[in-house]
Amino acid sequence: MESIPGILLSAGSSIRFGSEKLLAVLPTGGTVLERALRVHLQSQISPLIVVVSPFLGKIIFEKAKVLSFSRIAIEKEVGPWYAFSSRWGRGRLVINPNPKQGISSSIHKGVSCLKDEEKDNGILISLADLPYLRCETINFLIKKFLEKRAGVLFPVFNGITGHPVIVDIDRFEADIGKIKGDVGFRVLIKKYPGMVKRIPWKDDSVIWDIDEPRDLEGL
Repeated sequence: MESIPGILLSAGSSIRFGSEKLLAVLPTGGTVLERALRVHLQSQISPLIVVVSPFLGKIIFEKAKVLSFSRIAIEKEVGPWYAFSSRWGRGRLVINPNPKQGISSSIHKGVSCLKDEEKDNGILISLADLPYLRCETINFLIKKFLEKRAGVLFPVFNGITGHPVIVDIDRFEADIGKIKGDVGFRVLIKKYPGMVKRIPWKDDSVIWDIDEPRDLEGL
């Protein structure tokens, strides 16, 4: 199966959590961020761009012990991003200096790390705080996107839009460049309803995210 590039959004403020939720340790070992790295790096995503906040970037660069499970390490700087390695593979890390500008600012940062030819098959956007998301789910959605060649494709559970979302950037590059604030691709979904493909999903793994410390209790 063909691969497509992916952007893993990991620059949220974690206000409701009270601390950096992506550094919370899971019962299975490793942090929320490290689980997200494993799931996305082991999928058909290539390359994977991880967008982080300045705080999280500092933790990664300092090789903090809290991230020792993934053995993540910065290898070199390549223009706007850094090449990194981990126990599950390699990717690109980019720091969003202004994450308070919303999810769109992280999407723009991620897109800026891709070469033009890497955008030909579309781009997958995912979230780092989905603890039940599996690489099999990501691969299934990529397969459906490449089959359908939809403008925008995403899973839906009980009427709720989930992640990952896959977009044909060639069709919407101008629109994506104008997106601002914390809206993501909702603008495209509303503007181009005929180009949207919704994939009914069987469980809440595509929508269940971590917002508060109590959300970790049932994991």
